[in-house]
Amino acid sequence: MKKALIISLLAMATGIYAQKPVEMSLWPDGAPNSNGLEGEEQQLENGRVANVHEPAITVFRSGVPNSIAIIMCPGGGYVRLAMNHEGFDMAPWFNAQHITYVILKYRMPNGHYEIPLSDAEQAIRLVRRHASEWNVDPDRVGVMGASAGGHLASTLATHYSSRETRPDFQVLLYPVITMDPGYTHAGSRENLLGKSPSAGLEKKFSNELQVTPETPKAFITLSSDDGAVAPLNGVNYYLALVRNNVRAALHTYPVGGHGWGFRDNFPYKRQWTEELEKWLREELQEDNLMLKYGLTLLGTPYVAHTLERTAQEELFTSRSELDCTTFVESVLAMSLCAKENGTFSEENFAGQLQRIRYRGGVLDGYASRLHYATDWVNDNIRKGVIEDITAIHSQDTDTVRLFFMSGHPDNYKHLKNNPENITRILETEKKLTGQKICRIPKRKLPDEGFPWIKDGDIVMLTTGIDGLDVSHMGIAIRRNGMLHLLHASSAEKKVIVDKRTLRNQLAQSKHVTGIRVLRKSFL
Repeated sequence: MKKALIISLLAMATGIYAQKPVEMSLWPDGAPNSNGLEGEEQQLENGRVANVHEPAITVFRSGVPNSIAIIMCPGGGYVRLAMNHEGFDMAPWFNAQHITYVILKYRMPNGHYEIPLSDAEQAIRLVRRHASEWNVDPDRVGVMGASAGGHLASTLATHYSSRETRPDFQVLLYPVITMDPGYTHAGSRENLLGKSPSAGLEKKFSNELQVTPETPKAFITLSSDDGAVAPLNGVNYYLALVRNNVRAALHTYPVGGHGWGFRDNFPYKRQWTEELEKWLREELQEDNLMLKYGLTLLGTPYVAHTLERTAQEELFTSRSELDCTTFVESVLAMSLCAKENGTFSEENFAGQLQRIRYRGGVLDGYASRLHYATDWVNDNIRKGVIEDITAIHSQDTDTVRLFFMSGHPDNYKHLKNNPENITRILETEKKLTGQKICRIPKRKLPDEGFPWIKDGDIVMLTTGIDGLDVSHMGIAIRRNGMLHLLHASSAEKKVIVDKRTLRNQLAQSKHVTGIRVLRKSFL
């Protein structure tokens, strides 16, 4: 009854934002594992559910494309689920913020500790697989949990088995975190691990001990007077995140006890919801720095071979004239300054530009520059600057064969009559040749692009010219829903947003074979 009422209220109150909820079974062909429980699903008082046999998600979609998605795991001590105040009651609030909200009805472990995690992983898989249909940005899918649901959410954040199941952020309300008998929630511990778990199992599911630098950013809130789940659960998890340089926020309130969820009688409801709204806005509503700084360079004159002017290799930092590579490098360096240094200065810009442009960030002569795109991508992935998005989404590959520079030394000022540089370049070519790279063939790219290509992504145009890997690059930007390229154009002699869709631009170049898509990874 309460669920139906929430859906009705949602339709009336937030109809301009929300769409009809979608209900989907996690395992329509049967779950791969069993908790051994039998009998019917039990509907308890106040909207609680027990003995779940058919795990499912209910999806309250945002009306806005590429929205944040949050998968909510209700609490209940791993023996029942509080589906209302820690589930359905929050749907209108999240939808009003253009957030797609997903409620997970997961199975109880009954001592089979793998059961809840397998359901949570399947839920995030389904959300990402239906991202376009459900108006979700697949790179902004988070997990949320309350009480024992907070343990499940933090377990997904620390025990995910693949990139596909890694949440991008976590929101934890008065969470159970540890399985340490000194301060765990005893009921949750026994229901998850059994009465006498091994020390190894106890440690494995003490999530404060499982945090790494790869753990997703977190928002944690709790009451200091929580008598059911010791506040140290959330506090120690927060400290573990901080020790691992993971961005985290902790909000504690002096009173309120345990289990308040979205209830109006919690005296700090307004405060915690406002803090969460602010955190989601600041941490996840993207300030698209790549696009922001790229657009500031519109109209900058295009000049070829801007790095080839000096007799010796020097760090060229001017933004008054650019080619396609120095345009992308400059935008990336400016974005890094803003995100990592907190402010822009020419000194910071020069340092970031050197980091991007040279192998290992070290300027050691002409051959230390990352001339080939494959080398540039590999090195900047190792440095944590970018990630290869194409490798996640495309199965089409090319085998790199590089010899253009060593085969045409007279085309390059620093190679002509310089056997030492030629030898070093040839060594690099040999190391890279044979590597497989993922790409999107140009025949497969629609005018609107793909939902996973985001404004601000780096787009490299792969080429069929013998001995080369990439012939041009720029930055993805959408105009009226169509994908275009922001780039330093040799034809227009300046930085432009190309009037052609990227698909048409590729089609008009006989040498271009497709694209690679890279994304800054310093968020």
